[in-house]
Amino acid sequence: MILESRSIIFSDEELFVALRPVLDNRGMGPDIPVKTVTAALNDEGEVAATIEMTDGSDPVVVESADLGPAVLNHCIDQGIPLPRGSYKELAIRGDHVALIVRLETGSIQPDIDEDEE
Repeated sequence: MILESRSIIFSDEELFVALRPVLDNRGMGPDIPVKTVTAALNDEGEVAATIEMTDGSDPVVVESADLGPAVLNHCIDQGIPLPRGSYKELAIRGDHVALIVRLETGSIQPDIDEDEE
C-alpha cells in the first residue's frame, strides 16, 4: 500500500478568510478589528485559532470543531482538490494551521504466487 500525504498550510490572513463564515454565524460583523490571528494546540492537544482585536476586546477562540470544517470548506471554495476518501486532520506547522490530507492507494502484492511455492 502507498500512503500519500499532503499539507495545506494556511497563512494567518488566509486562515482569517476561512474563519469568516464561523464569525458571521457568531453574529460578528464584517468590520472586525483584527490585530492578529494565531494558531496553537489547546489544553486537549487539539488545534485552535485565536483572533485578537485591535480595540482590546476579548479574543475570539475558534476550536477544532469549527476550525476543521471552516478550512475544509475554504479549500473546496478555492478549488483545492481534496480526495473524498482521504483522511483529513488539522495540525500546526510552524506558527500556522495546516490541513493534512492522507490517501492510501494501491495494494500489497506478494512476490510469489501461491501456486509457485
